[in-house]
Amino acid sequence: MAQNKEALALVVDIGTGMSEAAPGYDSPLQIASDILQMIVQRKMFQESKDELALILYGADESNNDLADEDNYRNINVVFPLSPANWHLFEEIQKIKPSNNPADLVDAIVVAADHLRRETEGKHGFAAKRVMLFSNAATTFNDHSLKTILDSLRRQDIIVDAIGPTWGQQDEEEDDNEENNHPGAPMDMNGHANGDENSDANRPTTNGHQQRTPKKPLTHQQQTGIRVIGEIVNTTDGTLFTFREALTILSVHQAKLVKPTATKYIMQLADLKLHICTYIQVKDNKPAIFRLKKVYARDPTTEIKVDRGRYTKDEQDQEIEKEELTDGFRYGTTFVPINKETLDEMKYQSEKCFAIIAFSDANMMRRSLYLGDTVYEVISEPGFEEEAQAFAGLVQAMYETNTVAIVRKCFSERSAPEIGFLRPHIAHDHICMYYIKLPFAEDLREFEFDNLNITKRNQPNEEQLKCIDNLITTMDLTHADRGGEEAFRPEVVFNPYVQRMFQSIARRAVTPDEPLSLSNTIMEMNDTLLRSVASKSKRVLNTIYEKFGLRDTDRRQKITTGDALFGNVDSSTKRRLDENENVKEPTADSTTAPADSGSFESQAAAKKKAALRNVGTLTPVEDFKLLIEQGSPSFSEVSKQMCNIILELVHNSHGDALFEKAFQCLQCLRETCINKLEPKVFNDLEILLKRQASTMDGRKDFWQKIIDEKFSLITSEECVESNVIPVEANKFLEEEAPVENINNAGTTNEQDGDDEDLFDLI
Repeated sequence: MAQNKEALALVVDIGTGMSEAAPGYDSPLQIASDILQMIVQRKMFQESKDELALILYGADESNNDLADEDNYRNINVVFPLSPANWHLFEEIQKIKPSNNPADLVDAIVVAADHLRRETEGKHGFAAKRVMLFSNAATTFNDHSLKTILDSLRRQDIIVDAIGPTWGQQDEEEDDNEENNHPGAPMDMNGHANGDENSDANRPTTNGHQQRTPKKPLTHQQQTGIRVIGEIVNTTDGTLFTFREALTILSVHQAKLVKPTATKYIMQLADLKLHICTYIQVKDNKPAIFRLKKVYARDPTTEIKVDRGRYTKDEQDQEIEKEELTDGFRYGTTFVPINKETLDEMKYQSEKCFAIIAFSDANMMRRSLYLGDTVYEVISEPGFEEEAQAFAGLVQAMYETNTVAIVRKCFSERSAPEIGFLRPHIAHDHICMYYIKLPFAEDLREFEFDNLNITKRNQPNEEQLKCIDNLITTMDLTHADRGGEEAFRPEVVFNPYVQRMFQSIARRAVTPDEPLSLSNTIMEMNDTLLRSVASKSKRVLNTIYEKFGLRDTDRRQKITTGDALFGNVDSSTKRRLDENENVKEPTADSTTAPADSGSFESQAAAKKKAALRNVGTLTPVEDFKLLIEQGSPSFSEVSKQMCNIILELVHNSHGDALFEKAFQCLQCLRETCINKLEPKVFNDLEILLKRQASTMDGRKDFWQKIIDEKFSLITSEECVESNVIPVEANKFLEEEAPVENINNAGTTNEQDGDDEDLFDLI
């Protein structure tokens, strides 16, 4: 039988010294009780095979095998050595302080004797350990200490001790002190011990606040600490403070799984090598989440599931399982597939691990990694010559930056998969990592626009510098205490898993109280998170200023009249083309939808579908509708709008049509800004200014534009504009020629646009 269990005796001092506490602080006994509960919870959640015993010294009873009238008094074995369960958890909750004297050395002797008796003749125990909880305030007799230490060494019993302090600087004063303890857990959590938001200062599963007051050590405590330290050092144990123990135990761990090797024969042409694969990284799916149904009134009652199958008709006839067969839907038909056919349909393969090609390591993009598992591949022990060949292959791949493409099949009943082997050499450890790759059916190829083509998508130097500063301020490489890396993957735990463990533990302890848990993983690291956030806040504000955001209209799906109402006859189409505005098309009665709505809604839908040009009756509504439909193109619709504006201005009797023309001009300006097409509007306004200076009777409309300060679209309003605000203001104030405006340069293209606009008049 494998040696994979530990025998652990939990020895707790419940004397007077452990129950004393200043107002507003938890007593050492209360903190020790919480630590004991955490230990038991962890053992149960891990489904550990370790066996635990609970021994109290200073108790009213003397329940132990060594007790007589004069020796080993007030030492009570409350829970004999056995696997952790909720009975032990309940016994820990019942611990109460006592005033009886007890010897801590005698308690260690009783614990060692209990471990010897309970493990004698049993197999599977890899270690025996005594864990002492005390503040060293009780008296003791150390006359036989040397003999006791020799006995502990012979039995290979390790003694650990957990207490408020072990002669170090007080916990309230060592906030910034480096913990040099070899098993110091503070490297795991990324913040100083004394922070008020640290793990040790947060409520435990039971809601107790873990704080210990600053208090000088008495002479008895100093002597007790010296003796406990001698016992711990002699047995190769460890001293933990309450804070260190709480930090270690604040994180729940799932069941520990023993690594199991999967053996293959790796084939490379005619070369065959015996290899073993081990799971290196895998998505953790704890068994605790596979909850079972229980009877609420009596959870111990066994529930039996009885399934029945019935026809879905009036007869409601029961169907036997033997009468059922699998079927696949093929169109509207179900194709029955019996077991024999199903077996023949399966892909036939055989167990293999074959290298089929080699490739450059740079070809293995991270986006091609598939699956949730990474395997470590090593040479199988016992094959020395093959191990040398395996090491040579890894070394050659490492030096040439090459990966091996592999065809892998776990068994004859498994589907084959393709993956690659990446060489890994660290110190004297040589291995390869296997990562699954996708087949052609697994790939999803998408084509996106190239952001580098559009000028407005190019960041400037200031924007690039802002992003560089953000990366620097949020860099975790040296963000942890002492300049170490923060949030290392091996010490960052899944908050979803931790919350589940805490919830189950709280519900088991206090079934009627709400799950007001605060000791989550994010809160355990909130000091570091706040530090990183504060450093990057100023940079983020700068980025917010440098990277302006604006809303843009998205083109909606074009819905044509043909798609909505069927075919439109040729006469109707001809009439729509002849008319400038909208008229209802005559649809064939046979093509009308069966479940049509009201007459008004149909008329509105037909009008919308038949609209092709901007009319003079409702030009703003027509323009917005055509832009929304996306057909015709924006350039065509904008030319139509320019034509309408010029027509309204020149055909107006006095200023009768100026208001409608100005509304059209406003609508065109807003749309050009949203569509990032400022040149269309700017060209029109330049043309209006020219005409106002050359044609009689139109200066009053240009004066209306000046009064409304309705100038050119500037670069502040639209990134595509070349007009700066100063030039836009001068454009309205000056009566000089407008050729000096940036957006109205005397280029052939501009002249052509002006001619097009004149042609629209």
